[in-house]
Amino acid sequence: MEARAATARTEGEQVPELSFYDSASANLQSLYGKAMMDGAQVVIGPLDKSKVSQLETRSDVPIQTLALNYGTHDHNTASGLYEYGLSAEDEARQAAHQARLDGHSQAGIMVPDNDWGSRVLDAFRQQWQQEGGQIASIVNYDPKGSVASSTRTLLKSGQSKPDMLFLLALPDYARQIPPTLKYLYAGDLPVYATSHAYAGTPQPRLDSDLDGVKFVDIPWQIPDVAAGGADAVPFATTRQQLLQGNENNPGLLKLHAMGVDAFELARRLPIFSATSNNVMQGATGKLSPRDDGRIIRTLPWAVFRNGEPGLPGLSGLSPDTAR
Repeated sequence: MEARAATARTEGEQVPELSFYDSASANLQSLYGKAMMDGAQVVIGPLDKSKVSQLETRSDVPIQTLALNYGTHDHNTASGLYEYGLSAEDEARQAAHQARLDGHSQAGIMVPDNDWGSRVLDAFRQQWQQEGGQIASIVNYDPKGSVASSTRTLLKSGQSKPDMLFLLALPDYARQIPPTLKYLYAGDLPVYATSHAYAGTPQPRLDSDLDGVKFVDIPWQIPDVAAGGADAVPFATTRQQLLQGNENNPGLLKLHAMGVDAFELARRLPIFSATSNNVMQGATGKLSPRDDGRIIRTLPWAVFRNGEPGLPGLSGLSPDTAR
């Protein structure tokens, strides 16, 4: 956030002053009071999901606010409150939408057997069934368990045969899925994955087993696929500055990208509240606010070719769906 502010300032832009408050040290009302006394025009945060959930049940907030997470309720009812974050649920909904556009109708689903997996599963299933897709089989796998056993269960446990696989997995687990599918005579099963399957930097030797797997990721992580090169991604100068010394830490780059987009979204909140059909091309994807203030994030698609992200040749956009 501070890096983006510094870059914008050196480029001659008018940049708001940033003040920081510890949201863990006081309740939200007192923090808003202090921010108002200090002359704040926009609040960025809180990050804590429970605090965002508290805010979204209000009728309004004292200052226009960009929360850095999504609440747990069906809708945000607080006027002036916007919500933005790196949601795996957004990626799951986008995968469901794209797979339906590609003509698939019977989904096989593999997610880890934890709360994260349950939330992403619910998001994928809701979008998939909303668009007329059917569930062939679901496997809640143990990340430390046998990949062969989980994949065999996926292929044989359902009443119908899956014609696509939605995969939520970290790289080490994801890399084992395509070879296992081939071993089980299902190597032609299309695989749609979230960004978590990609470690964030090209590793052709390790990722060659992922060839053919389609996945979404933020533009800053796959600049060649998303924008035709690193110089063409949104806020490219800031990205280059943040990369210096952090080339081998893709997770940190993703957090930096979120900070950049949070800063830019916060600057645009007055425009969002005054006009409709707003879209921002951000470091973390195409960002657009829903009517209730929740920011929908649409990511570019890639496919592994020779162990590296390549252009997939897919069409279609992520739906503006309820979270």
